[in-house]
Formats: sequence, structure tokens, C-alpha cells
Amino acid sequence: MARTPLEKYDEPDLGTALIPKERYISREWMERELERMWPRTWLMAGPTADVAEVGDWFTFEIGRESILVVRSAPDRIDAFHNTCQHRGYRVCEAERGHGKTFVCPYHLWAYDLQGRLRGVPDREDYPQGLPEHGRMPRVSVDTWGAWVFVNLDPDAEPLADFLGVAGEHLEPYHFDRNYALTEHITFEWPCNWKVGVDAFNEVYHVQGIHPELLEISDDVDCPIDLFGKHSRFLFKIGYPSPRWTDQKAQAAGYRDRGQVTKEMAGLLEAFGLDPQAYEGRADQLRPELIRSLRAMGEAHGLDFDELDDEQLMMDVHYSFFPNLTFNISPGHFWLFRARPHPTDPDRMYWDYYNYDRIPRDAEPPPRPVHRHAVWGDGQEKELHLALRQDGDAAGPIQQGMHSAGFKGLHLAAQERRIRNFHRVLGEYVEGD
Repeated sequence: MARTPLEKYDEPDLGTALIPKERYISREWMERELERMWPRTWLMAGPTADVAEVGDWFTFEIGRESILVVRSAPDRIDAFHNTCQHRGYRVCEAERGHGKTFVCPYHLWAYDLQGRLRGVPDREDYPQGLPEHGRMPRVSVDTWGAWVFVNLDPDAEPLADFLGVAGEHLEPYHFDRNYALTEHITFEWPCNWKVGVDAFNEVYHVQGIHPELLEISDDVDCPIDLFGKHSRFLFKIGYPSPRWTDQKAQAAGYRDRGQVTKEMAGLLEAFGLDPQAYEGRADQLRPELIRSLRAMGEAHGLDFDELDDEQLMMDVHYSFFPNLTFNISPGHFWLFRARPHPTDPDRMYWDYYNYDRIPRDAEPPPRPVHRHAVWGDGQEKELHLALRQDGDAAGPIQQGMHSAGFKGLHLAAQERRIRNFHRVLGEYVEGD
């Protein structure tokens, strides 16, 4: 039976150089990313559940490109540039749909599910004939987990090779059968897309903007691993951080750091335990939580069989280059996707997906409505507190990067996932 390996991996030497701020604020750098990086990487386009039946389709926007993904046959998914070969009008303007053909709304050119041109009004009026290939240009497409991935490079390496061991590590979660999408919101953030990636690639900031997490999680002993383009950290939940000292606990009104706090009591209740009945110390609680979670999973038909005990009490946190972040817990996970604004380096789109684990052989709930919001319009208030704190920090970070007094990112060792990300980004944008 496959397991997610939790041992420490060897790491490359990444150096200590400053990361230039121009990567976050320069229009020239943004254009080079759009030209040299985004079209050459595998990108998560959307859930495979959105193309479950033949004729189901959805669109995926990345930079200035729109990609059309369709279930073209029972065992086949295709992807195309979403542009009519007549005068460039986007063939599909909606996010999702179903049909037997695609008809451009402008002049009614029609394409079948394989992207082939099947209907042209007044076709005899073209003395030069119709376009040579008569089809929407194909895009490389593959699936992994519960998602469709696309790559605009016709010579793209296989998706499995691109994901490498990072993809293999997450197979025991069986995202395609154990979880269902229950919330989907796209927020516009006032920052560069890389700020959206950086926000979830280190725990150094926990003591700053997430101090409440110090009571229930270890932001110090947080193993980091780098897997080529991708990376992870293992954020342990269920006991207080070493930063949650007796002094801080007493300042908050507790006897010492070993007393069960309000945050820890909430964790106990979430795992089916009575905080009033627990008489041990907070730093001795983790085994109790693991035992209780296994029992709760079995009682509710949730399949934790391929997850080790350690995984049951940690945020298994993987980042896939360039723009995917997984925050994985046994009962649910968050998937974040950062996308660039097509023209403005100071803006981005942050796609928030929440997946909940469902009982064995259960039918998934209906797909949630995909909502769109601008950060600060109020819809972010329904998110977890930590996510609201991360989103609120994005704008001030971007503003500060424009200062003449700031030259670039001066990263600590515990921020080396960000450094590794920039190593890979530089190879795409500045390499051959």
C-alpha cells in the first residue's frame, strides 16, 4: 500500500542572494513570464468533475489566454485555444457548459467536440478557401488527482514527469474519490501573483500575523523539503509552538504553556473530545487527538487507511510550480491557485477551492457555484481567520515593494521554499 513519505530529503544549495523586487513590480518581467514561463508549464485548469459527461466543457483563463477544456469522448478530454479561426472571437464566453458543438457567437462558425470546423455560413464567399487546418488549435492536456492540467507547449514533457515525486507523494489521499469540492471563490488581490504564492510557502510569518496558531501548532519544528520544481513543509498540529512560552501564556491569562487554551479546547471539541474532561497538559494531547480522529473517521465511513498517524495531525503542505498550493488535512483540504492579471503586475487572481472528505462510496454533493469577488468586498469574511489574515497582508506587501527603500527579498533559511521557487522561475524566464 502506497504511503506519503515523511522523512527528510537532501536539499540543494540555493545560495543567499537577494531576490530582486523587479520580479514583483516590473511590467517587463511580467511580459517575460507571460512569454517564457506560463506557456511552458503544466497548469491546473479545473476539476475533472466539471467535464464528467461527453459534451461537458469549461474555460480556463491564464494571462491573456483562454483555454477550452471539453470531454470529447467517454475516455477522452481535449483542450483548445478558445478562439475562433475566423476573426479571433472567443468561441465560448461562459465558464462552463454542455453541448454537441461550439458555435462562435459572432459569425456562427461551428466546431465539433474535437475542435474541427464543421460549419461556416456563406463558405463560398471565401476565395482563399477556409483556414488550412480548419480547427481550433490543440493544447496539451492530461489529468492528475481530481484535476485537468493543460500545457500550451506542444512539446511539453509528460505531466507525470513534471510533477515527479511530489505528485507520487499525494497519491494515498485519492483526491479523485475521497473528496468533493464544496466551495469555490475567485478573489482579486491587490498584489503580484507571486505574493499570493509566497504567502503560503513559509511559516515564519505565523508568529506575526497568526499568533493564535502558536497555541495549537509547531511553527519551529516544521520540516521543509525541495523536490526540483516543487516543495513541501509538514506543519504539525496538536501541541503548542515553542514560541508559546510560559510568559506568553500567562500574559494571556493561563497558568503556563501546558494549560489547555481556548484554541486547544476548540481543537478537542472538533475531534470529538470533551475539553472539561481532559486533565493532561496541552503538549501531551496529540496522541489523544490522533486516536479520536481515527475513531471518528471509522464511525463516519471516512477512509484514513493509507494515512499514517503523523499525517492525521499535520498540515501536509505541498506547492506545485508555478502556482498551486495544497493545504491537506485528513478531513478536508484547501487548494489555492494564483493567476497573473493579464496586464497589471500589481494585481492577481486567487482561486480558493475547499474540498471535504466524503464517506466511502458516497455520492458527492452538487458542485458549488463559482463566485467572484474583490478582496475587501466582504465575501472574504466567511473564510478561515488565517486566510483572511494572509489576504489582508497582500496589499501592504505589494505597496512596500514599490518603495525606493526596498531592493528585494532578503530570505531566511526557513523561507527557502520561496528561494527554490525563484530558482525555477529564473530558469524559465532568464534561461534558454
